[in-house]
Amino acid sequence: MSIEFIIAIGITVLALVALIIVGILISKKVGSLMKEINSTQTTVQDQINHFTKETDAITSKIDHMKTRVDDMKKNIAVKQANISDFTQTTAVFGESINDLKQNSTKVVSHLFSSSNRKVTVTPPRITKVGKTALKMYQNRTKRTKKRFLFN
Repeated sequence: MSIEFIIAIGITVLALVALIIVGILISKKVGSLMKEINSTQTTVQDQINHFTKETDAITSKIDHMKTRVDDMKKNIAVKQANISDFTQTTAVFGESINDLKQNSTKVVSHLFSSSNRKVTVTPPRITKVGKTALKMYQNRTKRTKKRFLFN
């Protein structure tokens, strides 16, 4: 064999060895890079899971608050209705008391003027005041029962 042929085979063998060494070095670098990529993917997925759980917790808290607000709105509506009933009853009761004040002098004067006779005239508003007071008491007991039934 000629010397050129041996030199060519030597250069080829050296080139192959160099290619193999470069391939091994590149595979080591690529392998560590792939490990880093996998580690980063795992970290990113963990963070996504963490923030998803946080979002779910916040959403559930907001839903709970909305439910409480709706319950408060219903409670306020019931209380406003009760206040309206109370205002109306108070107005009727006030009118009854005013009528009783006006008619009380007539009844007392009639009672003293005919002390030996029995008074056949019943004061017209006394019965109304009694009925109004009874109605107020019944409404109050209904509201109390409702309040304790809902809570």
